[in-house]
Amino acid sequence: MALVVGSIDFGTTFSGLAHSFIYDHQKDPTDVKAKNWNSGTFISCKAPTCVLINADGKTLEAFGYEAENKNAELATDQLHRDFYFFQTFKMTLYNKEGTIGKSTMLEDETGKKLKALTVFSLTIKYLIDDLMDILNKQIQNGVDKNDIHWVLTVPAIWNEHAKQFIRTAAREAGIKMGQLSLALEPEAASIYCRHVKMSRTAGSSSADISTLKSGSR
Repeated sequence: MALVVGSIDFGTTFSGLAHSFIYDHQKDPTDVKAKNWNSGTFISCKAPTCVLINADGKTLEAFGYEAENKNAELATDQLHRDFYFFQTFKMTLYNKEGTIGKSTMLEDETGKKLKALTVFSLTIKYLIDDLMDILNKQIQNGVDKNDIHWVLTVPAIWNEHAKQFIRTAAREAGIKMGQLSLALEPEAASIYCRHVKMSRTAGSSSADISTLKSGSR
């Protein structure tokens, strides 16, 4: 059994990163720590799904708010064309579902093309490394990658081709076979609702939604 579960919410517009230790989960299934992202002016539990990739097309320069800011700075000096800047690229897996593969190319904001698999795997690897840094700061001797099970959320509308593509990207990013689960977004929300205390109207006490009888709404 894994020591910790790392969760990547790979969104179309915004993405999130969270984790839960097994001993915390056993006491409270809703005890999940989400990363807070600093935009410079406010703190958010989500970051924009955008990446800035170096001219070599192999290394990621920045992700999220940092990618937006760096790309804007580069554009001011007309240096941005030496980099790849992608945003809302997740929709490729829906728009081209059934045809996307290792040779599929993505076009960045300036028209330059890069393999979709490279963009997705670099993004996932960044999020993996980011969570590893967070965990290593919490535990004295750090966390071994073999002690982490990863959950990556995917839309229910994706077909098997899109799901297989994201599995391949995850492996390229360093997640081993057997350490990754894909979770359908609506199912993840449903499981959470079975544990979280739901607020009722004013004057009534809170209740666990899982105690409702079959057929209730």
